[in-house]
Amino acid sequence: MKATDLLGAEAVDTDGRRLGRVHDIRLARFGRDAAWRIDAVVVGPMALSYRLGYADEAVQGPRLLAVLARRLGRRNRPIPWGQIVSFGQRRLVVRPDAERDGS
Repeated sequence: MKATDLLGAEAVDTDGRRLGRVHDIRLARFGRDAAWRIDAVVVGPMALSYRLGYADEAVQGPRLLAVLARRLGRRNRPIPWGQIVSFGQRRLVVRPDAERDGS
């Protein structure tokens, strides 16, 4: 699987309710010599705040742009890779409790 296969994929829960699209992929590596793995995907209706870097609270200015980007992106949420049930045909199926956990 390539990252481009995930980016833009539709995310739904196991009941078929639409959660949004995959906007970002978070990688992690556990150990100095370990390989990088997908830790989470960021899912939601808009990607603007992530693309501009405003998902990180440390990015502060310009203030008006930061407030607007965060407000537009507030429904985006990371979903841990372990909460993903299946992936195929540009569609990601997520356990319903992943929406409530959000981390």
